Amino acid sequence: MLRGGRLYLVAGVVFASLALLLALLAFQRQRQPATIEPTTIPSVSVVVAARDVRAGTVLTLEDVKTVEADPASIAPGTARQPDQVVGLVAAGDLVEGQRILMANLVTPSVSNLLQQGKRAVAIPVDRVNAVGGMLQPNDLIDLVYAGRVDVMRVLPTEPLEMVDSGQGFSPAQDAVRLPEPGTSTGRSYPYPGASGSRVVVTDTGEGQLVTKIIVQNLRVLQVIAGTSVVGNAPASVQPVAAGIGSEATPTPMGESALPPVDLLIVEADPAQAELITFLLDQNLRYQVLLRARGDDQAVETAGVTYDSLVRDYGLPVPGPVEVGGGAR
Repeated sequence: MLRGGRLYLVAGVVFASLALLLALLAFQRQRQPATIEPTTIPSVSVVVAARDVRAGTVLTLEDVKTVEADPASIAPGTARQPDQVVGLVAAGDLVEGQRILMANLVTPSVSNLLQQGKRAVAIPVDRVNAVGGMLQPNDLIDLVYAGRVDVMRVLPTEPLEMVDSGQGFSPAQDAVRLPEPGTSTGRSYPYPGASGSRVVVTDTGEGQLVTKIIVQNLRVLQVIAGTSVVGNAPASVQPVAAGIGSEATPTPMGESALPPVDLLIVEADPAQAELITFLLDQNLRYQVLLRARGDDQAVETAGVTYDSLVRDYGLPVPGPVEVGGGAR
């Protein structure tokens, strides 16, 4: 009986100690300060320079990137999205990581878009030779010349040369023979256009129709439709004052109301610029050909004349017709 009482006594001491320990732990926890959860600070995206950019550079996607920033640290006018700045020109130097302000960007002029050594040339067009008004900036085009060419032979004489009044394209003409000075026999001169001949080429309404691709790989810089610049989205226009690459909101056109394109600003090398200027100054006809995106391969063509249509494409040639009725 005594042993059982001791067990109860020991158990009571143990439980009392445990209760005391638990009470101490609870009291200690009450004295510790409550844990403060950190406050989440909201952030927003801003556009910064992805690399050093020189003043006068037209910004591209490779020049900019977005980072998160504290709204309280963002200055008014800071760009938030890359599409706000791409296509605009940096008015001053930008260093990597610098936040881009819209006030420090300007609308590019055509000269900002030209490659070194190139020239900008304006080409008047209409709805037909502007591919239905669907041309866009950065499209590549070719120009096809279309006109009537007349070849007139030059007769060598002593001491002057004179132009023969005969038509130079007729293969039925006899070779021109001029007597040698002091002799009764002469020598033959080649037909106009043949090797060794001397001819004058003119563009007249009575000459033979000729078409030929003469200018290739012209990059379109601007498409002008009346008083508007056609944007990069099909069937949309922007005011001319906005310039290329501006962020003006495009004005949608109706499905049946294509913009009346009447002027292309293209990039050409100096030789191409001379040729285009010659075509325009002489009021010669031309047709615009639109190339596929990325296709800048130069091509060689023979051109087309009535002769080639008959020879190469099987164009039927009308023959003589016997008229009945007999003599009258």
